[in-house]
Amino acid sequence: MRAVVRTFRTSIVEGRFISLITSLVIIGMRALLFYSTGMPEPSFTDNGFLWRYIAHLFADPVVSFAASTISVFLIAWIISYVNSRFALIRSRSTLPFVVPLFLFSLHPWFLVMRGDYISVIFILFAFPPLLRSYQKPNSYLYSFRAGVLIAVASLFQLYTLALLPLWWRGERSMRGYQFRSFLSSVFGVLLIYVSLFSLYFLYDDIPGFLQPFLAYATFSLPAVPVFTFAEWVAVVLIGLFFVSNMYFSIRTYSRDKVLTLSFMQLIVFLIVFLLLLQVLFWNTTLFFLTLSIALISYLNAYFYTRTVSKANIIVGYVSSLLMLLLYLSHLLPGLLLPR
Repeated sequence: MRAVVRTFRTSIVEGRFISLITSLVIIGMRALLFYSTGMPEPSFTDNGFLWRYIAHLFADPVVSFAASTISVFLIAWIISYVNSRFALIRSRSTLPFVVPLFLFSLHPWFLVMRGDYISVIFILFAFPPLLRSYQKPNSYLYSFRAGVLIAVASLFQLYTLALLPLWWRGERSMRGYQFRSFLSSVFGVLLIYVSLFSLYFLYDDIPGFLQPFLAYATFSLPAVPVFTFAEWVAVVLIGLFFVSNMYFSIRTYSRDKVLTLSFMQLIVFLIVFLLLLQVLFWNTTLFFLTLSIALISYLNAYFYTRTVSKANIIVGYVSSLLMLLLYLSHLLPGLLLPR
């Protein structure tokens, strides 16, 4: 094995203290970004039944920053747990924990506590029941649990419901079509929403129950946004990051075990449709992009754990450098022009 690959694997992929060191660095990066830029002005209204009642708890910028940081660490931990619990990557790796921490700390938008974070956490918690149902003849209980978790996620960000048809595609890939499991999943969602409707009905507020659903009618046809040249360069680089990770991961996981293959196919399938949905709802939410970043972080971690190519490692270093430049582009103006 070449020295570049060996050094990368021993110092980063399998480094004994890399998770702790990265955690401290990420906390420092986020704190420095918060100090220099502050909280960005909210551009979107989180659309959920529960979030509107708890959003005021995060009105203080420091509380919002602390809560978002804890959420990012929890997202990274869940991704790492799912990977280790089901041995999806058949080697020891710190990347499933490290990569999402890094990606969620590059832009001031990720410093704000939003309902999106809570929804993403519940969606990630729905993956273990899905993976446990792999090749199980009676998987209705797992489908029910996943349905309940996705429904609870939608209470904080209603756009989560758009994930349901995509999720059923993943359940089919795990064990084939099972009508009873499909009904269990639907029942899990209906259980949450019938209970919620009953509460609104009790308080004679049916319009309040229907109002969040109107968000699905506010989509906009894709239009060319007004970006500066530097912003267009950043958009192109981010697009290349998504596409390259999906492409190289597909080439790698196609030779892996069946469970990993099915899971990674689902991840790629979800990312593609989530990005399309993000384009459609670009003016109303960034939830789909937030979930896509969580999922693409696992593809990135998987690929760079498995690769033994010197060229791929160098590309990874270059990509990380470009992302740090994106971070510095927001950090330096705040330091040079204090608030």
